[in-house]
Amino acid sequence: MDKKNVGQRIRAARERNHWTREELAEKMDLSVNTMAEIELGRSGTRLENLIRLCRLLEVSADYILFGDVGPAVQRVTDLLRDRDEETVRVVEQTVEALLRALDAQHPEN
Repeated sequence: MDKKNVGQRIRAARERNHWTREELAEKMDLSVNTMAEIELGRSGTRLENLIRLCRLLEVSADYILFGDVGPAVQRVTDLLRDRDEETVRVVEQTVEALLRALDAQHPEN
């Protein structure tokens, strides 16, 4: 886990929420300087602050820490989070069918 990459993902998530660094620092009850140090990768943060950041920014800890999940995947995950299993299954089947159709139209992808 690279603090610089973590900081960049925090900043990107903050900007997607249209918040300034000052606004996020206030919501986190941190100083603007501390928030800047985190975003610039010069400082880490405690686990409880990481959890609060993820909740405020509406992103997973996996995305912040490892970058494994991009914003588009995160948005889909968020859309499905509170849905019942049947709805998730239907969405999954629909996406699979759509991707098969797209692959058939553009086999080079």
